[in-house]
Amino acid sequence: MSSYAIDLEAQRREVQYPNGIPVNFSKKLDLLFPAELPADALDPLLSAELDLVGLLADIMRTDSGTAVGEVIEVLFKRPRLPKQFLAAIRETYALLLDEDQYEQFIAARPSIGDYVRLSTALIRVYGVDLGKLFGSAGSSAPDGATSSPTSSGTTDSTPGASGFAQDSPASSDSAG
Repeated sequence: MSSYAIDLEAQRREVQYPNGIPVNFSKKLDLLFPAELPADALDPLLSAELDLVGLLADIMRTDSGTAVGEVIEVLFKRPRLPKQFLAAIRETYALLLDEDQYEQFIAARPSIGDYVRLSTALIRVYGVDLGKLFGSAGSSAPDGATSSPTSSGTTDSTPGASGFAQDSPASSDSAG
């Protein structure tokens, strides 16, 4: 028997829903989504044609006074975006569900609210942080040289180990 340093199969079995994520969509329709989010399921949302990263960048650059105003301003510049976005969502669901379930799902004529509620719930279960997915590519990259300490010595005011707090008599004296 082999011993593995990393056993991804064991980790997959340990997910909360090892046989898939059951969803009661309606009285007539139960769906089963994969236990783990396949990486390619996000491809439609991350496509160059949809350009959600560019959309978010445009929203960040607008000078509108409100978030709603910013979104509306950007949408007017991209009138095909709502239809493209809905198509990308549908394509994502087609990747997540088997063909029969997807056909039943579409035949149930889900509303925009259904897509929002179901997507939000799946994002929570899958543990996907879309903010990190759509974050600025350069935001986590270092811009310059690695920083170095200003002094090679230590001081008494620096705690010796993480998690240790120093006593602060001034703050405890002011409690009265």
